[in-house]
Amino acid sequence: MTQIISNLEVTQLVVDHPIGADNPPLLYPPSDDERQTPLTQHELQFSDFDVDWQNKLTDKQLDTFVDDGWMIIDDVFENKALLALQSESGFIDYRDAELTAGIRVSNIRGDRIRWITENFFAGYYYLQSINALAALFNQSLFAGIRHSEAHYACYPVGFGYQWHSDNPAGRDERVISAVFYLNDDWRDSDGGALEVVDKHGVHHNVMPVANRLVIFDSDLQHQVQIAHRQRYSIATWMRRDGLVPFVEDNI
Repeated sequence: MTQIISNLEVTQLVVDHPIGADNPPLLYPPSDDERQTPLTQHELQFSDFDVDWQNKLTDKQLDTFVDDGWMIIDDVFENKALLALQSESGFIDYRDAELTAGIRVSNIRGDRIRWITENFFAGYYYLQSINALAALFNQSLFAGIRHSEAHYACYPVGFGYQWHSDNPAGRDERVISAVFYLNDDWRDSDGGALEVVDKHGVHHNVMPVANRLVIFDSDLQHQVQIAHRQRYSIATWMRRDGLVPFVEDNI
């Protein structure tokens, strides 16, 4: 089985600081209650993000994924991990997303993003959990995944992302795509559904419900419908190519 590698390393620079003193932000919202002590990175552990993917994914779900090219997993993480990801996503200095050619076209995609690097502690642990899922796909489906990448995404009100696949023409590095959702109490009237066209040409609308992971073949066509409420998620890709380190300027 191919070993799954990661682009990221845990930073030791701020490990003793309360989350929020540097980066990432507070796990809990600011409070005047002196009894509420912010968690530190020492207290936020990989075990908080550990998922038993073998039990989460039944043979029937895997068969459905192979046949249809997509599936949904709800209630992925325990509350502590979900809260950490939600909090981290809310305090990020987001950057305008661009198309493959490096051009910002807001009427095609309106999300603002931030790639997950070692600066994002909860995001780092999220990626390790995704790597464990990728290892299961390699074992069960011979997917050939070698590493994963992800970015936080924020869709302002009135924006979406038009039809596309995650592998541009002539490319096939991305094997499996996944999106993890962070908004609590999302309603149908809030819009922002992920619309996926499965392998049989059937359209499916997936609402961005917190703690939901939608997984799909990276070659499938999909779009994000217009959001009527600010929408937070983590876009994720499991890739078959070599290690691609992330470099961000002007951080």
